[in-house]
Amino acid sequence: MLWELLIGIAGGTLSGISPGIHVNTLAALISNLGLRNNLTLFTLGLTHTFMDVVPSAFLGVPDEGSALGVLPAHRLVLNGRTMEVVRIALWASFLSVFLAVPLIPLYSKIAPLYRPTYGRIAVLLLALLLMLTERGVKRFYALIVFLLAGILGALTFHLTLSQPFYHLFTGLFGVPVIATAFLAGGKLPEVRDDGDIEMDGVRFLVFSAIGTVLGGVASLIPTFTASQAALIGSFFSRDERSFLTVVFSVNTANFLFSTANFLMTGRRRNGIVVLMEPQSGSAIAFYILVALFVSMVVLLYGEPLAGLMLSLSEKVNYRALNASVLTFLVAISWAFDGLIGLLVLVGASMIGFLAQELGVKRTNCMGVIMIPILIEE
Repeated sequence: MLWELLIGIAGGTLSGISPGIHVNTLAALISNLGLRNNLTLFTLGLTHTFMDVVPSAFLGVPDEGSALGVLPAHRLVLNGRTMEVVRIALWASFLSVFLAVPLIPLYSKIAPLYRPTYGRIAVLLLALLLMLTERGVKRFYALIVFLLAGILGALTFHLTLSQPFYHLFTGLFGVPVIATAFLAGGKLPEVRDDGDIEMDGVRFLVFSAIGTVLGGVASLIPTFTASQAALIGSFFSRDERSFLTVVFSVNTANFLFSTANFLMTGRRRNGIVVLMEPQSGSAIAFYILVALFVSMVVLLYGEPLAGLMLSLSEKVNYRALNASVLTFLVAISWAFDGLIGLLVLVGASMIGFLAQELGVKRTNCMGVIMIPILIEE
């Protein structure tokens, strides 16, 4: 069992800190190598939700679960608060695991009650709220971005791509940030913090609890993603730190509850769970203990590892670093799906740049999955 745990933690750390390496891809690779084991897959996926702060905060490369956190995290990084972002992510994820445990009994009663109509209603209400958060002419701009992203998403999901979410989320949320940093030149922002979270402890706990509950909701409804749950969280938060607390809590809680949903109902709500073998619902107690153990282990080494990576990146030319990351992301896109994948990446990047130039919230790009949900049969 220890061997399976170590492989999962190592794999989740690798996929978490590496830009462009998706956790589902690594999980599939591990399975193809004959290391397919429920414990390894669960540990890998959970560890990834702790460590994916590194590429999203340092470089602006998103994972679909934490895509909305890229810009708030990047703003804090530009202000020299890099290690604070890392600590927010690690502790928010850690708290979400502990806060999820007492909710499991209630979750087990709610999970079997899901109906597809609930998901569409939730997404429609969320889309309306999204438009109303903009003011004046920006509501019209937001609608344009929302519709363009939605059309791109609807077209993309009808293509036979192996990693559609990679191209879409990297283009919408990652490429504009990295390309802008590349064009601006300069150097990696100087770190001026010691990692202390400039947020009241009670407030941090409250926003982590909000994220945990929203992550649970997202795991119940297959059409309702972790990013959309984080989007709801944006209506409760008014600053970068509270929003990031919600985003990272949602991401971890969503994975944990999705596993619980699978064990209780057999429903598969994420790419990791798709690879897992069916087990009895009674196994949930074992996975909760594993989650508590893994979260404590990752909390011990996550921050030092992020600090090491930051110190190494400071020795590299910032423009060259951004150029290398952009090249790598394009290469990964090509490796996944060839020219078609690359075209989707370019199209998504153009919409991401448009949102940036029009001055509307990048959350409007979430139309990329919301519109396909609303129009699907």
